[in-house]
Amino acid sequence: MAHACCGPGYASPEVAMKAEREKILYTIALYTGTGIEEPDYLATIDVDPDSSTYSQVIHRLPMPYIGDELHHFGWNTCSSCHNDTSKSRRFLVIPGIRSSRIYIVDTADAKAPEIHKVIEPEEIREKTNLTAPHTVHCLADGHVMVSMLGDREGNGPGGFLLLDENFDIAGSYLLQIDCDTENGGLRINENFYVDFGQEPAGPSRAHEMRYPGGDSTSDIWV
Repeated sequence: MAHACCGPGYASPEVAMKAEREKILYTIALYTGTGIEEPDYLATIDVDPDSSTYSQVIHRLPMPYIGDELHHFGWNTCSSCHNDTSKSRRFLVIPGIRSSRIYIVDTADAKAPEIHKVIEPEEIREKTNLTAPHTVHCLADGHVMVSMLGDREGNGPGGFLLLDENFDIAGSYLLQIDCDTENGGLRINENFYVDFGQEPAGPSRAHEMRYPGGDSTSDIWV
């Protein structure tokens, strides 16, 4: 939800609790394992107690393919951008973990979303050598990060895929994300950026990291 004084989302959970009650919600509905050969879909549900269609599915947006197995979806921007008035929480990024397809859904008409763009698995494999998109995370700089479970053959380990603000594949990067431990929130360190999509032999995948001296990224204390 956008606000007149700021960008999308909220500065804190406390602020979110004081906001106007939501009137609709989105959920994905799957046919995987049901024996029904139909596309998965995005359901819009009325959660306004004063509405005549309260507690009902008021819109269904079927995907154009069968067998995607839609998974952990998210917004194009989130509360980490709540101070940025140029950002808008409008697009849902919905991954298909079985098909390796990613859907961008436009919620400009909140009660009747439409498909804005489809990122096909062939493009993802070609540009990132990754498959099986699992979870979507919106970042403070406008990028969207998608965790990927498999390599181009579907074997682990996977990696991370980045989408830019136009939902084009930005590649595989090593980024530093700074945590604000006092006020909360995450922000990308714009001074640290390693692009593995431009390696001399072709795109490679950044996966895990270790400091020579050891720290919480690699050491375990029992």
